[in-house]
Amino acid sequence: MSQLADQLLTWFDVHGRTNLPWQIGDKDKVDVYHIWLSEVMLQQTQVSTVIDYFNRFLHHFPTLSNLANAPEDAVLAQWAGLGYYARARNLHKTAKIITHDYQGCFPQKLEQILALPGIGRSTAGAILALGFNQKQSILDGNVKRVLSRTHQVKGHYAQSSTLKELWRLAESHTPNIRTDHYTQAIMDLGATICTRTNPSCSLCPISNICKSSAAQTQLDYPNPKPKKIKPSRSVAMLVFVKNSQVYLQKRPSQGIWGGLWSLVESEDTPVSITQSMHAFDPSATIIEQLPVFKHTFTHYHLHIRPVVISCPSSSAKFHLIDQVEVGMPKPVSKILSQISSLTHIGLNEQID
Repeated sequence: MSQLADQLLTWFDVHGRTNLPWQIGDKDKVDVYHIWLSEVMLQQTQVSTVIDYFNRFLHHFPTLSNLANAPEDAVLAQWAGLGYYARARNLHKTAKIITHDYQGCFPQKLEQILALPGIGRSTAGAILALGFNQKQSILDGNVKRVLSRTHQVKGHYAQSSTLKELWRLAESHTPNIRTDHYTQAIMDLGATICTRTNPSCSLCPISNICKSSAAQTQLDYPNPKPKKIKPSRSVAMLVFVKNSQVYLQKRPSQGIWGGLWSLVESEDTPVSITQSMHAFDPSATIIEQLPVFKHTFTHYHLHIRPVVISCPSSSAKFHLIDQVEVGMPKPVSKILSQISSLTHIGLNEQID
């Protein structure tokens, strides 16, 4: 066992987190479904944000079988707000595969798990290490930071050579025993001590072997990714209303907000808005244009202009806002909450 692993396990026995909702003290009762769900939710998302979503998701889908048998819209509705919606769609697909191909039991071979939708190398390692105490390594954001600082690994992990070195280090430190505890320990260290800013090096159990701590270069690692200026684009979201109801359409399964229910979009120009409006309902008229607001994705900024439109003669299917129980993007929920307060439209109360 490496010195890093030994010291981390000693620290974990006293300071490790054991009260997260997906953790159970008795390892013989660990629910791998909970481990898998939490690991997927924690991709690109902080623990503090995930906890409420995790509890709410389990309330609706308490077992893997419940998830597999649920409609996709119901799954996306409970994911709405977490972002990266492909995670939810892949979660749903994987639940169906496990139910059908593995009789509802999570597979225990690395190659089998890697073949499931939405599960990469680190998530697969976490499932096997935390769920089955197998010797498998992980390399999530917290672990990358810990190993980068401890060994002063040059380069950003978006570079293949840097990532390869980090995986080598992760595997070299993963112990043959207590792999589940070690895996949780190194994640906990990155989340609570070896944080991105203001790391608490005086409390760190491996500061004595950390090269960055010795050189006082903690904030230099991981090396930053070269910054790119995010492009911007603009769009008008057309809020078609009729008799206190609003029109929503389901987006394609691929792409931004895949599978979610959203508003009709057009280019943010008067001509495009008018054309889209009259194509939907020739008698439609604009009631109000709400202030433009910005929604930021990983790769670009989206400037959204909500346009509230009355559609007296449309034959399309409209929804009462307080009765829509489907997944919607955050900006759409924000817009609907705004227009629900416009009493001259008579819309219902804000949707969750």
